[in-house]
Amino acid sequence: MSRLLQLACLFLIGLSPVAGADPLGLLDPVRFGPGTLILSMQELDRYHPPQAVDLVLPLLGHEDPEVARTAGWLLRRMGGGSAGVSAAAAVLSDPATTKAARVSAAIALGELREAGGMGALTAAISADSEPEVRAAAARAAGALHRDGAAGVLATALRSDAEPRVRRAAAEALGCVPDATEGPLADGLNDGDPGVRVEAAWSLGRHRFRGALGKLHGALADRDCRVGAAAAWALLQIRDPQSQDALQAATRGSCRLTAQAATWALSQL
Repeated sequence: MSRLLQLACLFLIGLSPVAGADPLGLLDPVRFGPGTLILSMQELDRYHPPQAVDLVLPLLGHEDPEVARTAGWLLRRMGGGSAGVSAAAAVLSDPATTKAARVSAAIALGELREAGGMGALTAAISADSEPEVRAAAARAAGALHRDGAAGVLATALRSDAEPRVRRAAAEALGCVPDATEGPLADGLNDGDPGVRVEAAWSLGRHRFRGALGKLHGALADRDCRVGAAAAWALLQIRDPQSQDALQAATRGSCRLTAQAATWALSQL
């Protein structure tokens, strides 16, 4: 068996190519790649050595987002969330760092689940120069599931020039408890179908009854994915007024919307 094939087999069964080594000694991003770093952190989750915290903190800004995500996950499980927020926020707020590092830091803040990360995330949503960073920060703010981000997310949904950021903001508004229906209902009129889909999903997650009329109209959206998402949202709201609109959608030309409406009617 070739060395390359051996390494592939080790990776597939979840072992590091340096199996048997102390995982603390493998948390060196200069010497080891993302796979080894991630597997080492997963191994450290078995016994949580306190000295791991200082070694994991620099990985919150690793340019591979999965390394940063795993670092945030491990720190949260080890009780190192506060230290992690400080380290990740420093990376996210530093315009001299690379775009990839700031994206990773935003993802890590979401994984840490600490309220203290909200300030850095909201600042990035509104002010970072890179749309990828703004989108990552929006999703991370949603992952916190806390009050405090709805205003900046609503502003991003309404006015960010990049569809990917508006999509992320609409998605995140479905996860934060202080979201209101107005910005999401307006999101159903966005020129990007992905934004309209996420707005519909989020309206359904919050069960905003005041958006029924907009959701009824979205059943006829020219993009079938939007109509299907609207049908799902109407099912979550469960208002008898929606039956006629859903019934009409079952006879529409969009097969995906018709199927979703049929299913929703069967569950009401």
